[in-house]
Amino acid sequence: MLVVNRPKALAKSALQEQLWPDTFVLKKNLVNLIAEVRAALGDDATHPRFVRTVHRFGYAFRDASDESGARRTPIPRKDVSFRLVWPGGRAGLTDGEHVLGRDPDLELFLDSPSVSRRHACIRIAGGEATIEDLDSKNGTFVGDRPVDSITRLGSGDSIRVGSVRLTLTAVRSRGSTETLPPSKVDY
Repeated sequence: MLVVNRPKALAKSALQEQLWPDTFVLKKNLVNLIAEVRAALGDDATHPRFVRTVHRFGYAFRDASDESGARRTPIPRKDVSFRLVWPGGRAGLTDGEHVLGRDPDLELFLDSPSVSRRHACIRIAGGEATIEDLDSKNGTFVGDRPVDSITRLGSGDSIRVGSVRLTLTAVRSRGSTETLPPSKVDY
């Protein structure tokens, strides 16, 4: 599951549900299984090359292209629901979970000492966005309100992660990108 969905992080609950459907298992079973996978791959949890832990959320398998230093494939515009912009960066957000933080392996890397390694998580589903603070040291804010539970986001919302300010904007479908010859254009 981790390899198929790489580099996206999967929730512990989703992994447990897939691995042990209709069966009660202790949370420790998943932790032990991940440790066995890491051991089989010769991976180290403190400096993972393959399986990384997403604090208080789940696990992810690193994208092989990251190891070679190759750049990630851009997200096709038609799949982008929201755009997140901050000083020195921007990202298109598709359905799924997007962790923001100072960890350089994150999709949404924010290079600031005021940002925790895994600071906050933005979730996109069905054209809606939410944000959750991941027990960061300096907090997450929407406008001037601290995020102390899952908080719904709207287009144009200002988000502060540590001292970094970001703006979330909904991306609307613009219709056809086909350019018509002058004889087909109505004036």
